[in-house]
Amino acid sequence: MNWEEFLREGKLAEEKVRNGLLRRGFNAGESIRTQFNTDEDIPIYDKSGQKLFWISVKSNAKNILTLEQARNFYKRGWMCGEVESKQWVYPPAIIIWVGLKFHWGAITPKRPSTEWYIFPAKHGLEIDERKTRLTGETHFIYPSYHVPGECLRSKDDIIAYIQNLCGR
Repeated sequence: MNWEEFLREGKLAEEKVRNGLLRRGFNAGESIRTQFNTDEDIPIYDKSGQKLFWISVKSNAKNILTLEQARNFYKRGWMCGEVESKQWVYPPAIIIWVGLKFHWGAITPKRPSTEWYIFPAKHGLEIDERKTRLTGETHFIYPSYHVPGECLRSKDDIIAYIQNLCGR
């Protein structure tokens, strides 16, 4: 896999989730750039076009088939976003990981820093092996919020939460 394929993997995951939401009758929009130059993968709008919340989509190439496997796979937790990203000041309502055959998610706390932990403590200490391998240049992991396994939810739980947020 090269860098372009890696980016395409993320776009495909986003399209899968958006199409699934549209099939369920949600007003799911295209990805938008914020004033902070970050992206909101899938904004969800009400019937009048007012944005209600947004969903962050993360692709995952691991063959995870159950929520229990997702909870146990990464002992440090699942990365959900860089700490420096301004979008985490007003976090999304939902994060969805798209696996090869199984999707799961998390509902963000009001302020991730109070409930979810940050890894690593300082950037520049740990090499991002996947990004380094794909680009041929050294990249470091930025401080990122990680979702502990016990905070992961099933796809059905996430859909029910979205329905609730949309007043269904």
